[in-house]
Amino acid sequence: MADRLAPPTSPTGVPADPAPRPVEVDPRPPVADPAARLETRGVISEAGGMGVITEVLDVNLRRVCARKTLRPEFGDDPDTVHRFIEEAQITAQLDHPGIVPVHEIGVDPAGRLFFTMQRVRGRTLRALLDETPPARRSDKQLYALLQVVLKVCDAVAFAHARGVVHQDLKPDNIMVGAFNEVFVMDWGVARLCRTVPARSTPAATCADEPAPWDLPRTEFRIAGTPNYMAPEQAAGDPTRVDHRADVFSLGAVLYEILTGRPPYEGPTPQAVLADALFGEVEPPERKSDVPIPARLSRIAMKALHHDADQRFPDVAALREELEGFLRSAWQFPTRTFEAGELILREGDAGDAAYVVLRGRCRAFRRCGGATQTLEEIGPGEVFGEVAILTRQPRSASVEALEPVAVMEITRAYLEEEIGANYWMTLFVRALARRFRNAAAAQATASAERDEARLAARALEHLLRAGAEDPDGRRSAPWQPLRAALAAETGRSPAELRTLLERAAPLVVDQARDRIVLR
Repeated sequence: MADRLAPPTSPTGVPADPAPRPVEVDPRPPVADPAARLETRGVISEAGGMGVITEVLDVNLRRVCARKTLRPEFGDDPDTVHRFIEEAQITAQLDHPGIVPVHEIGVDPAGRLFFTMQRVRGRTLRALLDETPPARRSDKQLYALLQVVLKVCDAVAFAHARGVVHQDLKPDNIMVGAFNEVFVMDWGVARLCRTVPARSTPAATCADEPAPWDLPRTEFRIAGTPNYMAPEQAAGDPTRVDHRADVFSLGAVLYEILTGRPPYEGPTPQAVLADALFGEVEPPERKSDVPIPARLSRIAMKALHHDADQRFPDVAALREELEGFLRSAWQFPTRTFEAGELILREGDAGDAAYVVLRGRCRAFRRCGGATQTLEEIGPGEVFGEVAILTRQPRSASVEALEPVAVMEITRAYLEEEIGANYWMTLFVRALARRFRNAAAAQATASAERDEARLAARALEHLLRAGAEDPDGRRSAPWQPLRAALAAETGRSPAELRTLLERAAPLVVDQARDRIVLR
């Protein structure tokens, strides 16, 4: 049955546990003693880092907070003290719903620095990814995870507008609440940049010399997590790091959502850092056992480009591209079929085409009482489009060989999209008719199918590599297409030219080395 991929109400499945604390009031006068105002309720985290995080109750406001206290062993280290103060001051000035607000900074009775912030309840994106690996993830869960990335982009873009680079974006530093809240956590290694990134200006870069507001540093250090780190960040020179390092890390988060693994892995932190320094990332589809949407893969790889100039210019551009994918991929309903279930029936009217999301199916035809298998169809492949384009009954049946999920694309939508280009409409429909006629005429089926396939390849080449000529016709280089078709078919250039010009409204201009749509 149809299952439209609508945005889920509780996208990541984060339980509302513990339940939200009921609002309470206390009529007693506020406590004057600062030491007595914050009551410790328990330890939240004391693993790693320069601080211990505890849950406290502000008795004056009846507000539960998280308090981060500098560890005693770091109290005499000026660099650590400076970084602790920076974290509090930077986070406090990033007034955004996706960034945890800081309430105050101070010194406790033992002389230790602390600051308080909102107590965030929820789970890290790391925990959610561990629970829903790609092989067990539904489309709705993928949609929800991508929505989390969009919210992270919003928060990070705001920080960049304030001149702050996070430098440690990763699933562990993203919190997701039970009420769809998303927070970017841990700004402890954030860096201030002298200029604010703008899409209309050259990329901002952190100052070659410390900006006026930078607190002193005793030495250069590599800040961040190597598994998600841009090459310029892995080099350890802060003067090369700007907001595009965060674009890289966001691409790394998307990469892990798609593959279940970060871009860089290795036996030791040093090995991972070396990989990060070279910045060579394997495409997501090579590290995953499940199909990955090609557009999502391209988005991730563009964000992960080793050259910062080749990445998205800013987080807003990355977000825009990701949102565009969501709009296009989730506007169609999906249908699921069990093994052996018929999806299309030969002879029925065709009012929709289908894209296989999961599983495999078989196209077949009845011939003289026997069943003739035409082809097997797998993830990413399309069927049912010929009946739509030719406005003729289905020429074959399709059944599921195993549990199958397909995306349903209606005739109305397909014609609207194709109809935007008149010449494309005529060309695609002509190709569809050729495929259909080839299937009907057994004696000449092989030759006609070959011609139609060649024409389809030429169309694809014109779409991807072509451009409009001054006379309004579309053309593309002939040599690359000729070489590819010759290698695939074994035909000579002259044969290819004859077949293409006979199969479709094409002409090969050898003098200009162009193939032209007439």
